[in-house]
Amino acid sequence: MLNIYLDIDGVIKGCASPQEDIEAFLRYCLDNYSDSMYWLTTHCNKGINRAPEALRGYLSDKLLDELETKVKPTTWEVLKTDGIDKDQNFVWFDDNLFESEKRVLESYYALDGFFRMNPKDPGMAKKALEHLKTLG
Repeated sequence: MLNIYLDIDGVIKGCASPQEDIEAFLRYCLDNYSDSMYWLTTHCNKGINRAPEALRGYLSDKLLDELETKVKPTTWEVLKTDGIDKDQNFVWFDDNLFESEKRVLESYYALDGFFRMNPKDPGMAKKALEHLKTLG
């Protein structure tokens, strides 16, 4: 089992990748990991999930509806790593990793689960998709 953790800003929204590449990446996640997808974003923390609201008008209604029903919220307060089940294999797609979060991942020997997204790279969504395909 592989858990997928998704940030929004700089990964889905505010990313230089073409919209169709972002949607292809999300479609692949939904088709292959629909039971193990989680929001790990400032739009979903402290028990409040505002991820669908943050994406409304940015993604197609059909895709957003599917994400809303299948992607689970996480609970974390200061460090996003608190929202990760580190006993499971995972890929965390985010454009930013704080040094304190890096240390947490290193302490669990899980730093390779972090996939840094470069929001300025127009090929980033394709790279993320290719990375997932190599895992599974």
